[in-house]
Amino acid sequence: MKNVLTIFKKEFYRVMSDRRLVFTAILLPGLAIYVMYTFIGSAIGNEYEDITEHTMIIYTENMPAEIENFLDTQEINPEFYDYNSSNHEELEAQILAGEVDMLIIFSETFEDDVDNLIVSDILIYYNPGKKYSEYTFSVIANALHSYANVIGLDRYGDSYYAFTLDSEVIMDEEKAAGQGFAMLLPMLIIMFLFSGAMSIGPDSIAGEKERGTIATLLITPVKRSEIAIGKVLSLSVISMFSATSSFIGIMLSLPNLTSGSGGTLDVFIYGISDYIYLFAVLLATVLVIVGLISVISAYAKTIKEASMLILPFYFISMALGISTMFSGEASNDLWIYFTPIYSSVNMIIAILTFDISITAFIITISTSLVYVTIFIYILNKLFQSERIMFQK
Repeated sequence: MKNVLTIFKKEFYRVMSDRRLVFTAILLPGLAIYVMYTFIGSAIGNEYEDITEHTMIIYTENMPAEIENFLDTQEINPEFYDYNSSNHEELEAQILAGEVDMLIIFSETFEDDVDNLIVSDILIYYNPGKKYSEYTFSVIANALHSYANVIGLDRYGDSYYAFTLDSEVIMDEEKAAGQGFAMLLPMLIIMFLFSGAMSIGPDSIAGEKERGTIATLLITPVKRSEIAIGKVLSLSVISMFSATSSFIGIMLSLPNLTSGSGGTLDVFIYGISDYIYLFAVLLATVLVIVGLISVISAYAKTIKEASMLILPFYFISMALGISTMFSGEASNDLWIYFTPIYSSVNMIIAILTFDISITAFIITISTSLVYVTIFIYILNKLFQSERIMFQK
């Protein structure tokens, strides 16, 4: 155990004593995520504000004064202009170019048709390829539907409706909020756990092989199994620092990201026990990832080769995260929790949605430790091989 601790200290000090490596591997991921997501949220907010405050340019023909007055009472910002049929092609070109947002044509007998219960068409021209035109159409269409309901109720009373629909929402607000996180975070967490380990893992083993310093370490009176365990533990701790930085950056930036479009996600809905569960899953996951990366790095001849061999596993982990991105719910099949990485993704979702199963949690942690043990065993075997460790 003393030798393991010595190797751990050596690897840990190698990284932590390098200020540039500490910044790029640990601090930069969280800072970059926060800045990026905050910028995206600000950009979304500015775009949303720009669209909603835009003055709608609408040309109309035969629009009843009653409808125009109704639209003026809505929380929209339209400017109406009279349509001239002789300039129809020019107006279509202006809509196509985004200079005009919409053309609305009512029939000449529109009001009489409505009074006589005759269905009357309203013809609308708009351009869904232009943001202002598309927004104008959605707002005006909703306003016209509201107007139809208003005049129907005024003129025909309650009999206008065949039925009314009352609804009462039954939901767990915290779980609903948690599903918002569950759709975003699992993929991001796994991705940053992997990228954090990738930034330092190949250099720790493949890098020492490439520089020739691994030979000095292997001839010391330290068991190669202890070297393997020490390196895995040190890389796990440093990768966990990187993942924690990324996680903090995500949690701090999500309110900024979602507030841009008028929504909010409350990051304070979770208790201490939830964070303990989450930390345990992250720790177990990072051990598996570091174990995998260590084995690949020990097999590879150079840092470049190790990085290339690790890349497919990185893409697979991202795919596993994306596969649950739109469900927002963890799987109920226990066999899922015997699968490395994918079990962690589902367990993170379960924790975020307050739907954690203790059995699934124990299986996830236990199997992760089993996989880590297997990786350390393989790593030890690779360290025992002179051909592998000293190949050129």
